[in-house]
Amino acid sequence: MRIEEIIFALCLLSIIIKDKHFNENAILLAHKIEIRPNQEQEEYLLGAVGSRRFAYNHLVAYYNEQKKLTKTVSVKLIKELRAKYEWLEDFSTRVIRNCVDDIDKAIKRAWSPQIIIERNRAIDKASTPKQKLKAYNLGMPQFAKKGINESFSIREKEKITIKDRKFKVEKMPFYIKMRNKIRFSGVVKQVTISMQGGKWFASFLIETTDKHEEEQKPRLDSVGVDVGIKELATLSNGVVFPKSQPLKKQLKRLRQLQKKLSRQIRYSNGYKITKAKIAKLHYFVSQKRKAIIHELTDYLVKTFNRVAIEDLNVKGMIKNRKLAKAISDVGFGMFKEILTYKCKLYDVKLVLVDRFFPSSKICSKCGTKKDNLKLSYRVYNCNSCNLVIDRDLNASLNINGWRQV
Repeated sequence: MRIEEIIFALCLLSIIIKDKHFNENAILLAHKIEIRPNQEQEEYLLGAVGSRRFAYNHLVAYYNEQKKLTKTVSVKLIKELRAKYEWLEDFSTRVIRNCVDDIDKAIKRAWSPQIIIERNRAIDKASTPKQKLKAYNLGMPQFAKKGINESFSIREKEKITIKDRKFKVEKMPFYIKMRNKIRFSGVVKQVTISMQGGKWFASFLIETTDKHEEEQKPRLDSVGVDVGIKELATLSNGVVFPKSQPLKKQLKRLRQLQKKLSRQIRYSNGYKITKAKIAKLHYFVSQKRKAIIHELTDYLVKTFNRVAIEDLNVKGMIKNRKLAKAISDVGFGMFKEILTYKCKLYDVKLVLVDRFFPSSKICSKCGTKKDNLKLSYRVYNCNSCNLVIDRDLNASLNINGWRQV
C-alpha cells in the first residue's frame, strides 16, 4: 500500500479507553475524522475554541491568585462569566463548563507525587532567580495560548447530532461536513473538535459492544518485537520493518522556514503565512510517522495471537541528548499505545517484557549472557555455542521467549 493511501486511510485514529460506567462487554473507541467547515463555520469554530480558552485562562488566573480552586468555586466562576459576557451565549454551555473538569485534572496532576518529586529536583538544581521561578511552576496549570492545541469538547451525547457524513453540536446553527463516515456502530458519547496543521478534526468517542469482525487468515502463535533506531522493528520470525524518521527527512526544510520566521515582523501577514507552513509540515511529519506505525501494528495483530514487546521507559530514554531526536522521530511511545488498543480490539495477547531484561546480551540459543556488549556491535557472537546472529534478531527471539505461557 502506498504511503499516501495509508495517511488518508488512517486519518481515523482509534484508541480504546476503560471506563467504570460501562458494562464489561462494551469498549470505547475514539474516531478522529477530518472535517471541512466553510468560512462561516470556521469562524464559529474559532469562536468556540476562543471561548473555551478564555474561560480556562480565567480559572487558571484565579488559581494562581488564590492558590486554591475547588469544583464548586469553578462552576460559580463560569456562571459569572456567562452572565457578564453575552458573546459566550453563542456557544453551548458545555464548551466552557468542561473547563471545570479540565482545570481540576490539571491541579490534581500538579500535586501528584511524581510531579512533586520532579519539581523538588528542579528547585534543588536551579541556581538563578529565573531558573527557580521556572522550577516552582513546573507541572502547574498553565495559561492556554492562542493557536496552540486549540480544541473544545462536548461530553454529553444528547447535545451531539450526526446525519450521514455531517454533524452538529448544541447551539451550532449548521451541520459540518466530515471527510469520512463513522466506521463503528454504537452510541456517540462525546466529541472533541480540534485544529492541527491548518486542518480541523472531530474526535468521536463511541461506546460499542461490537467486536472487530473481519475475515482473516489463521494467525500464528507468537512473536517477539525488538524496536530500535537502526530499524523500526525486528521480529523474531525474521521480518524487519525499516525505520522511516520522517522528521529527519524534513529537517532542512523546517530549518529554512524557522529561520525565515525569525526574520519576519511578528504577527505580520508574511509571519502568519510562514507559521502556517511550519504547522503544515509538522502535521505531515506526524501523519507519516503514524501511518508507518499503523502498518506495523496491523501486521502484528492480524498475523499473531501473542505479541511480546519490551516495556521501554521512553521518557527516560529521551533524556539522552544524543539519541533524543532519533527516538522521538521513530515514535516508540506511539507504537506501544497503538499496539495496546489494537491487541484489545483483535483479542491478541500483549506481553510487556521487563524493561531491565537484557534481551540483547543473552544468547537466544544457549542462554549465555555477555556483560560487555557495546551498542556499536551489530552482530551477536556467542563464545559458548558459537552462534552468530544479528543483534536485533537475537533480542527479538529472547523477547518472544520471555516467560512464555
